[in-house]
Parts: sequence; structure tokens; C-alpha cells
Amino acid sequence: MTRRVSSYRMRRCWWTSGLLVALPMLSSAQVSIVDEGSFTITEEGARIGRESFTIRRNRAPSGDVLIANATVELGERRLTPALRADTSGAPLAYQVEVKQGVDVVEKLSGQLGRGRFSARVKTPAGESAKEYLVSNGAIVLDDDIYHQYYFVAQGNRSGTIPVVLPRRNTQITVRVQSAGQEQVAVGGTPVEARHITLTFPDGERRHVWADSHGRVLKVELERRKTVALRDEPPH
Repeated sequence: MTRRVSSYRMRRCWWTSGLLVALPMLSSAQVSIVDEGSFTITEEGARIGRESFTIRRNRAPSGDVLIANATVELGERRLTPALRADTSGAPLAYQVEVKQGVDVVEKLSGQLGRGRFSARVKTPAGESAKEYLVSNGAIVLDDDIYHQYYFVAQGNRSGTIPVVLPRRNTQITVRVQSAGQEQVAVGGTPVEARHITLTFPDGERRHVWADSHGRVLKVELERRKTVALRDEPPH
């Protein structure tokens, strides 16, 4: 469902809440790094980009929160996503800015509440508010962003899971299956990994390899022949 919102107050609320995704106001003693690193992204074997990311855990009396930030560079295209989620991976707030060269071509900032994802989207064509239902247990997997598969690898997920595709303004159902244990060469070092397959509603298959802590080592998109491989083993 798409709605036009003209209220300045509502616009300001959305954008401000989005900024809080990237700017947690907690002391350093309350923040720990869950995972950080970088991926080299290739398509049909040719390097097309790089992603650097950090996933932090913010500890609070009301419950721990995970903050995942990244910078993704794909040629002249640059994405800067920031996701705030609970420890199960369920999204609380999300924002992403997409640049082509020096030009901002898309900004999305939204939050989850009462089973709905409400987002503000700004493009060169204008601004709009978008809202749609989100199922319990949903996770975010935005296009061209690879560290977010961390939330797939947590908790030994299997069966069907709801997945939010923020910039497509929709939720889909993805089937997750274990494909056993394998070794993945990361920075020249073999790392024991759990192989997970994801099957999308249109039949597209994606593969994720994660270590015993759920830290993503490699992602492969079969249809696009794209691979994101971690540059160094997790520490």
C-alpha cells in the first residue's frame, strides 16, 4: 500500500528515526563488535565492487539491539545501508542512501511498528510514503548488500521465512535449507563453513556460507553469477 503524506511533522519524524539507526547514543562500554570485515564482489569472475561492514551489539536494559552498517561500492554506484534489529534479526528501523557518482538517486528511511513497515522514500522525482505489512520473524535482505545474510545464518534457520526487500517495497517468503558443511578459502585460508541455500518465490537460488558463529564468509547469487567473498577470515 502506498500513501502520500504531506505533513512536515511526519516527514521529520521518519527521517529522524532513520538517522538513529546509524547513530546509537550509548557509551562504548555498552557496545561490542559482533562482526566486521569486507567482501570483494565479482560477476562471472570479474571484480565489480567491494563492501565493508560492521555489525555491533548495543546492550540496554530493555534488550540488546544489533546495528549493521556498511558501505557498498559498485563502480560509480555507492550504497550506505544502516539496519537496526533485535537479536533475532527482526528489523526495528532501516535506512539506505544510494548514490550514482556524486548524485543521490534514492534515500529510504523507515521503521517497523505494529506489524507494518513504514518508510519515507526520496528520489529525484520526489518524495513518497510507503507502508506494507510485515510478518513476525521477518528479516531484511536489501539488493546488492551482502553482510545482511548474517541474519539468515543466525539460529540455524530452516523452512520458510519472511524477507523484507526494502527498496522493492515488499515482503516475500524465502525457503531456507542447510546444504551441509564445506570449506571456503578466505584470504588463502580454508575455513570450515555451513552452506545454506535460499530459494526465492521465482525460483532464484542464493547460497550463503557462514562460520560456526554465523559470520558470513561467502554469498553466491546463481542467476546473476555474482559472488561476494570475504577478504580475510573473521577474527
